[in-house]
Amino acid sequence: MFRNQFMTIENTFREKMKEICRDNEGIIYTEDLKAMIHLAQAEGNDMQLVESMLEKYIHNVEEKKYGRYVFGPIIMRMFYYLNQPQYALNAFQNESLKESFDYRTAFRILMCLFYRNDMFAQMREIYDEVLERKGIDFIGSSSVLIYAACLKENTPESLEYALRHWKLQFDKLMPSVRCCTLVSMLALKHKKPEIALDILSTVKVDRVLSVRALKIMAYTHLGRYVQIIPVMKYALEQEVGVFRPHLFFADVVRKIGLCELEEKIKETDTEENRQLLKLIEQAKKQDIIQTSCTLEEFLLRPMTMTNRTKQQFQDDRRPRNRYQFTNRQRFNNSEPNQNVERQNTRSELRSFL
Repeated sequence: MFRNQFMTIENTFREKMKEICRDNEGIIYTEDLKAMIHLAQAEGNDMQLVESMLEKYIHNVEEKKYGRYVFGPIIMRMFYYLNQPQYALNAFQNESLKESFDYRTAFRILMCLFYRNDMFAQMREIYDEVLERKGIDFIGSSSVLIYAACLKENTPESLEYALRHWKLQFDKLMPSVRCCTLVSMLALKHKKPEIALDILSTVKVDRVLSVRALKIMAYTHLGRYVQIIPVMKYALEQEVGVFRPHLFFADVVRKIGLCELEEKIKETDTEENRQLLKLIEQAKKQDIIQTSCTLEEFLLRPMTMTNRTKQQFQDDRRPRNRYQFTNRQRFNNSEPNQNVERQNTRSELRSFL
């Protein structure tokens, strides 16, 4: 829409914005910056112009004391759309723009942009900086990105980094199941099944497909086949219903899973081994093997919001009693200048999700 409106004067508009940025008395208005964000192309001149306009806009706001629009997350989304990680990093580290990008949404988009471009060193640098300055409560669920990056990089240094930060996070805020499975998978890839099991022991949900697969892999690495019995038994006997989900990954079965396991436990004839063999045969007969992706691909899949999650998100925002309704009305009817940061942050988070 903006490009159609500015088609004939696009270059003139850019030159005018550059002139205003150079002029000490020049003023960048909200609509100017919005227009430039929509017109921006993936080239250095446009990226530098947007950053200069934002600097000028912030200076005008501080000097003139007029209403402020939160541009940080919006501009970060522009960098992501145009795939410009280096310019995004430069803007994020620009001291005069710090406050504009001081939002969880902006941080999350920047981390996603680095992840898309395999810029793992930059991810660690920014993650450590934000963690030191804002704390783990600010980072929240975005921590999953740094663990995914460590798994994707798959080096001894990334394993050490992931374990150190997982322990730090565990002491303050319980890591999500996805975080735990990512670090566990990385530990298994570096032949450290004991560490993987220690991490998985903190997960209270045994129904998760990835947790089940990782436990089977870890127990197989350690030769503790008897402990696989309750994992498989739960999966095969408890999960019943109209829709029967996939219970095991094909690559786990193929590499160090059920087939190899079957040969090993046949060597010793015990009651436990016979029980495990029976469970293996049952798994082979049923259509419960996930073949569309590997375990690692499953762990690194993009996070999406399903219709059920969206509905739950909307339900959580509805007032459940008169007290909540009254407080929400009081908040909505408050003065425009009150709670500006809170309102803008909530708006940006909703648009990102």
